[in-house]
Amino acid sequence: MYEKEEEMLDKTKKKLEQVIVPEQLVNDAILQGLFQAKSRKRRRKKTLWAFSVAAILILTFVTSIRVSPTFASAISTIPGMDRFVYLIQFDKGIEAIVENDYYESIGITQVKNNISFTVDGIIIDETGAEIFYTLEAPHSLDNMDYEHIKLFNDEHELVASSSYDLPDQETANRKVDQFSLVFVEPEQFKSNNFEVQFEVKQANKTILFKVPFTLKNEIKAGKVYTLNETVEIDGQQIRLKEIKVYPLRVSVTLEFNEQNEKKILQFEDMRIEDEKGEVWSSIQNGITGFGENQLKVNTYFLQSNYFKEPKELYLKFDKVQALPKVESYLLVDFAKKEILEQPSDGKMEVVNVGGNTIELKYQPIRENHTYSLFSQGENAKGEIVDIGMQANWGDEEEQHAEITIDAKDIINPVKIDFIAYPNYLDGSVSIQVK
Repeated sequence: MYEKEEEMLDKTKKKLEQVIVPEQLVNDAILQGLFQAKSRKRRRKKTLWAFSVAAILILTFVTSIRVSPTFASAISTIPGMDRFVYLIQFDKGIEAIVENDYYESIGITQVKNNISFTVDGIIIDETGAEIFYTLEAPHSLDNMDYEHIKLFNDEHELVASSSYDLPDQETANRKVDQFSLVFVEPEQFKSNNFEVQFEVKQANKTILFKVPFTLKNEIKAGKVYTLNETVEIDGQQIRLKEIKVYPLRVSVTLEFNEQNEKKILQFEDMRIEDEKGEVWSSIQNGITGFGENQLKVNTYFLQSNYFKEPKELYLKFDKVQALPKVESYLLVDFAKKEILEQPSDGKMEVVNVGGNTIELKYQPIRENHTYSLFSQGENAKGEIVDIGMQANWGDEEEQHAEITIDAKDIINPVKIDFIAYPNYLDGSVSIQVK
């Protein structure tokens, strides 16, 4: 279907390979073109036409990445573009952010100890931030350890959980990636003045980068849909409190009735659909959020499509993992290497109990996604017990998990709550949001 486009791309690529262009100039040109799809109003018709063409080109560019693996693969070879290809392919919200010019290019570099750290750009809203960066040095960065990643607004630290990939890249002395931050609470920013602090360690030397910048664009506020409606699924009552739609993610806040007989663990297929049945916001690689199913009120995050305005919206979910509350944990005596209490449905088997380890096998929970079964435990004194390591392996027929408890925290018996389990409620839920 896209043979002609791919043939043209191949010819163009061969021509480009014959032209010597500084790498940084290529990066700058691509970023400028990619993130200026939406034009501002211009007085002259000629300029307006040029920006209209640019918008069409960007839309075609994004669409081609999504529908043509060959095109996406070719674009990924351009320095700095692989991260955007990945995001556009797997997240509709990022695609809409690109199309609506909500990404802001920063391009500020700080150099310390012959290592340069560049904040290339940022996507930020009240729930978190995606910080795109480049790290370069005249030597290999393979043995470099990442320490702290922090974001400040007017010298106020934005408390957040952070993650990064540390991807394998072609050049050992250059890393191009992103930091993903999720704020513990929605933030109300005092100004558009920010600072990224990034600490690295190499050869026993700790280097702290501090890159201040000021955003030019407005930070979009969330769209709030207040529901306060109670639904029932398989006899379990859940109150849908509110949905907040932000550029980066959608937050769904649910309250679980304390009288429920079962503990809700995971929502494998929570989604928002429009009036046409198109999935407008959904789970990406498993659901994330706050509460870890330990609290009465939990907030879950879905993919966003903030820049769409459908006539109607519906929150839907099914494939809800749950266990009877009286069987929603393992009770373990590590001294005797025995399981005292466990779920009775036979869908999970404890293979081995060591002095501070447990190995289990169970039915696969979800195709192409492995859940962590536990988050933490509680010892006989009611103190938190940390799970130092959690490993998973297996195939489509059988999964295995092994956890290691910090031995110093063990006071038997230890109760370890499940946060995922291959048991489901019957039924589904659909409620109109808009």
